Amino acid sequence: MNTAEQTLKERLEAEALRFLREQPGLRDNGDGTFSQEIYADYRDVMDDRTAAEICESDDALQTFYEKMYEWYDDYACQLRCDLQAELERELEAAYPDGLSEEERTALEEILIEAVYYDYPEEHYLNQKFYVTIMTDTGDANYDFVLNSAYPCWYGKYGERIDRRAGIAWLARSQGYSKTQLQEALKEGDMANPKGFLESMRVELANLPSSMSTVTFLVKMTLEQLISVNAVLRKYERKMRRRHMTRKRSDCGYVVLGKETMTGLFNPWSGAGSMLEVELEKDVRLPIKFIYSALPDGAGRWRYGSVGDVYGMCVSAWRDSLKEINIPKKMAA
Repeated sequence: MNTAEQTLKERLEAEALRFLREQPGLRDNGDGTFSQEIYADYRDVMDDRTAAEICESDDALQTFYEKMYEWYDDYACQLRCDLQAELERELEAAYPDGLSEEERTALEEILIEAVYYDYPEEHYLNQKFYVTIMTDTGDANYDFVLNSAYPCWYGKYGERIDRRAGIAWLARSQGYSKTQLQEALKEGDMANPKGFLESMRVELANLPSSMSTVTFLVKMTLEQLISVNAVLRKYERKMRRRHMTRKRSDCGYVVLGKETMTGLFNPWSGAGSMLEVELEKDVRLPIKFIYSALPDGAGRWRYGSVGDVYGMCVSAWRDSLKEINIPKKMAA
């Protein structure tokens, strides 16, 4: 850069900095740069399939930032162009001969380097989704038929429940042994069930298919979805085989309140039971036992929407997520 070019740039930089410091919408970062926050309209929401695309990508946060750039960069460029036009008008008033093309180009470069726009990331990260959490406690290797125990039409009376079945794990989470669950199920269907064991009897008696997975309906923010799915993607890449859950090391857990709507659902054929299992305690669900945690209907299954299968209203999904605990080594 020769002396004349350097002098021109320095003069324009000084003019631009003075102008930028006077703009009420810009925040002075104290290092010669300025930033402006772009606000989302309250009606701006991310759709379920976009959220699922983000969560299922290899780098969810990077994919999320790419979406922000895709949605808001044109607007940021327009704001910068408007800012430059206002600056040029002010300078032209001081220079009767007007600005040369070289000066306009230099101003553009200065503003690109000096002004940054913050996309409304928090608006979307805090958006809540109606999430269907499906579990895999080892039964995915058996096409989820392990939960079809008696009194399900597919189960045989007296046949032992496999220890890897989701219903056996859920019973243990509620303080009951597999044997206690087995004995309670022998009684078959009943009216007006009360408590976990009786509600499990009714749930299995009304299960219309051989395949099913223990399912929870929960509201989650996009940020929570990203953090949980990042752990799942990391283990999938390491394991290479999808359903080896017992071989996964500790990767944290989530705690679901006992008010969470819970039951047996079959997303592969669009079927399921009552979804009326009565939890007596909060559920501590290891993330390694999560088969899928995505907005309802946005997963990879043809009939994966609980809302569509049951005609469920959104009140079925509750704010019952109490805790997400992820080890630092597994954090996104």
